[in-house]
Amino acid sequence: MSIYTEINNLRKDSNWLMQVCSLPNFSASRLHRHEQEELAKKLAKLTLVDDKLTFEYYNDIFKAHNLIAPKWSDNISEELLPVIALIPNVGMRILIEKIPDGTWKCDSVEGIKYYGDFVLGTKFSPIRTQRKETKKTTAFEMFKTIAMRQKKIIIYAAIATISINALALGTSFFSMQVYDRVIPTHGMTTLIALAVGVFIAILLEAIIKVARSSILDHASIAMDKSYSHNIFDTFLKLRLDGIPQSVGNLAGQLQSYASIRSFVSSAAIYFIVDFPFVIFFALIILLLGGWIMALIPLIFLILSIITALFFKNKIEVLTKASVAASNKKLGLLVETVESAENVKATGASYSVLNKWNTLTEDAIDDDIAIRHYSELAGYIASFLQQVSYVALVAAGAYMVSSGESTLTMGGLIAASILAGRVLGPVAQLPNMFVQYGRAKITVGDLNNIYELPRDNEGMSKPLMPVDIEPRYGCSGVKFSYGENTNSINISNLNINKGERVALLGVIGSGKSTMLKMLAGLYAPQEGTVLLGGMDIQQIARDKVSQTVGYLPQNTKLVSGTLRDNLLMGMVGVDDQMIIDAANKTGLSGLINTLPKGLDTPVPEGGSSVSGGQKQLIAITRMVLAAPKIWLLDEPTANMDDATERHILQVLNSSISADQTLILVTHKPALLGIIGRVIVVTPQGIAMDGPRDAVLKKLSENSTNKQVQKG
Repeated sequence: MSIYTEINNLRKDSNWLMQVCSLPNFSASRLHRHEQEELAKKLAKLTLVDDKLTFEYYNDIFKAHNLIAPKWSDNISEELLPVIALIPNVGMRILIEKIPDGTWKCDSVEGIKYYGDFVLGTKFSPIRTQRKETKKTTAFEMFKTIAMRQKKIIIYAAIATISINALALGTSFFSMQVYDRVIPTHGMTTLIALAVGVFIAILLEAIIKVARSSILDHASIAMDKSYSHNIFDTFLKLRLDGIPQSVGNLAGQLQSYASIRSFVSSAAIYFIVDFPFVIFFALIILLLGGWIMALIPLIFLILSIITALFFKNKIEVLTKASVAASNKKLGLLVETVESAENVKATGASYSVLNKWNTLTEDAIDDDIAIRHYSELAGYIASFLQQVSYVALVAAGAYMVSSGESTLTMGGLIAASILAGRVLGPVAQLPNMFVQYGRAKITVGDLNNIYELPRDNEGMSKPLMPVDIEPRYGCSGVKFSYGENTNSINISNLNINKGERVALLGVIGSGKSTMLKMLAGLYAPQEGTVLLGGMDIQQIARDKVSQTVGYLPQNTKLVSGTLRDNLLMGMVGVDDQMIIDAANKTGLSGLINTLPKGLDTPVPEGGSSVSGGQKQLIAITRMVLAAPKIWLLDEPTANMDDATERHILQVLNSSISADQTLILVTHKPALLGIIGRVIVVTPQGIAMDGPRDAVLKKLSENSTNKQVQKG
């Protein structure tokens, strides 16, 4: 009996295991959609399933979840729980407990089931998690892990390359036989047989080359997808206070992974197969003409390697400078595009152009130098190859003419052809060093990114509480952007559930920075920020985002549609809910003026709408999300007075009594919906109390200063 009679049942069981199963071994390491899709491709085109495929598929699932590979057996014991069971005609079950009456409690896509006995043919395996490393994964380890997943494909490509090199001997042996047997004996029948045989070898070689190319393309695509996903996923998980400020330079580093993939696929074949075949061909020459004939190409091989190594360091240094210049160019380009209006208004075009030209010249100079050294190394390798050929032919001709050797004319021709195969791989070394240099620099740059602090830094399983009470507690919190400069210094602060608090202070007093820490986007360098009584840095980022709604001072929209921007990060929201929220905030007026309404395209940054409209869109999204905590940083800074008054009414009615509001503003009008005011300075909290009392104290202080000045 087969475990599955229909492929759809295997799909259902595996999807449940990866997406729903609450067993910590699986729930603690949920696969991303990309990883699930990669696994699902194995079943996509199948209509029937056999047991071999079933076991292989579950092995792949275990591997993806970082579990120890299943060890299937016919027996089960209570000590091995939890256990996965594959039952013929039933499917997959997770054994979680043996109850007192001797039956097994099992979880599955169909819910909890109980089994007394299992049918013959049931296979069991314990579920065990691999021991986790406490250190942070580096970019190099990521590249290595993903490349090793393609080990099987690389092996196939290596076998193909071995076959290609073996078939290449056909041309050499054909020439040897023609000169040694066909021409002296006028054996036309032998010539035809040899010609047909070598034609078949050449045809097979061409077919295998095409097959190898397809195999490597498949591996490259798989690696590309995995590299791209892993790198961008890592970037999205970086904590905001750790992200470098140079956006363009960072973007250049993030997208440079293609050079790694190119190097991995080409270097694997080169060093595992092509280069070792140099020795193989040298041995064939040794068999044909003796040690003198084999020694000549080996001497020139060594000289060629020395030449390539001589240029290696120069190429690496120049490649590093070239990549740095290219990243700086990209950074300047992004910066100029983002601030094009300011550049034109200030007449700074010449200054930006001068920087661009300088970086371009640096990049061009480095690239030309790299090409110069690469070509020079290639020319020297080619020169040595030709000298080797001449020396080999001359030595062989002398040996054939003198009659002191068993070398024949055909053997000489064959050896001369094989000599090219010996030095052929060496000619590729300069280009390989260029690829290596770029790959090495890319790994170094990405390693720097992988070392940056991430959300829930150092935690393998962040907290996922069912409910978070909307209250804050800050103790000994300090944060600064540079040495000897305090931006935040709060010894003690508590904000309770349902409070409406305003953060006031002069420019640079740390109000916006404080809001980012309360949103969990920044981590305090000292002290702790508690959300609902838990360290906010220990709560899973997704859970914090569900609880806390954060509206930054400078609202930016993303490329997509207006609907995409309103629904960002939300699920289960229909058009009626969007319409209701838009009517409430007044965004419906903008939507109705757009020919495509909610489907109106929005460019990067949202340059097609004004600053006030961006804030209106962002506030509408907050109303839709209805978070437990509202963090608003100058929410009406770009709005006219009438719109501002309307938005204040919306906020006042939308934020319920059990929701918390923390507002940063310089506008007195916004304080009408506030009950508590906190005045912050870089040195700490200067005032904290009921709104009217704090405002009165501020007014008195201002009056006293004016009197003192007078």
